[in-house]
Amino acid sequence: MSEILNLSMDISGKIDKINDRIREVILSDNDKLTEMASYTFASGGKRLRPLIILLVYEINTKEPVDFALNLAVAFEIMHSASLIHDDIVDEAEERRGWPSLYRKFGLSDAIVTGDYLFSVAYRIGASYGREISEVVAIAAKKLAEGQIEESSNLGNFNLDEETYMRIISNKTALLFASGAKSAAILAGSDSDEIQNMHDFAYNIGMAFQIADDILDIVGKEEYTGKPPFTDMKHSALTLPMIYALKHSSDKEKKKLTDVLSGKKTDKDAIEAAKEMLINTGSVDYCIKVANSFIDRAIESQKHAKLSPNLQTLFEIAYSIVSRVRI
Repeated sequence: MSEILNLSMDISGKIDKINDRIREVILSDNDKLTEMASYTFASGGKRLRPLIILLVYEINTKEPVDFALNLAVAFEIMHSASLIHDDIVDEAEERRGWPSLYRKFGLSDAIVTGDYLFSVAYRIGASYGREISEVVAIAAKKLAEGQIEESSNLGNFNLDEETYMRIISNKTALLFASGAKSAAILAGSDSDEIQNMHDFAYNIGMAFQIADDILDIVGKEEYTGKPPFTDMKHSALTLPMIYALKHSSDKEKKKLTDVLSGKKTDKDAIEAAKEMLINTGSVDYCIKVANSFIDRAIESQKHAKLSPNLQTLFEIAYSIVSRVRI
């Protein structure tokens, strides 16, 4: 992961702790449920959300980081639970190069596994007290609202940028922000610092999702963990598509919407859609927007004292967009 995100700090120890604790807390009295929950995490993942939580905690206190480990794990589990449900909604065949959970174990059991993982995350959040429990609950509420709004707009080729931003705010950015906010609360930070950490992670989350949406078009599967054009296949419009549709001719729009709606699925049609997305300037525009969120994230820490952990957060921020290569 340090190579993917271009970090100077060795964070392998933190990642190992996160993975070890995940394996511990997802254990169920039911062997099959444990198997399915374990499968969800076995394919890997960057563990970016829990890593940010641990770094934020360490920045704001000298207490042992292990006290925040369960909190970090709770947010990663919540994120993974949402991906199980996303894959069902999107009819995704794979997740990080592995068969998606519902494809391997069946739809009903996958839904139950997602529900189980949410319950694990809530239980952990509750163990930290009412204030943090409330932050966790609100994050889950917003995640669900974002998913429903996205699902309601599948195939809506008139989706505007404002609606897209609200969807990714709820589905992605607020989960990042809630984790960082919880870590700062746990560390005993003052209200200004709690807000600053919230703002930093929120903007990181916005940039991260936009970058992911770009990578869905131009990224290589071995790095993104999913086949290209995944979002095209289930008609969920992302920022590159919204921009391209707005800045193309009627003929070009027809070619793109044919692919987005699934009317054309052949390789040539998909490649033509990819070229159109690039040639309209949509990728360049989205990189610019993502970078603007990174700038806001860095700005939120303008009064913070620089430390190795804060430097690592900055490196994470800048690496989010630098992953994109056309």
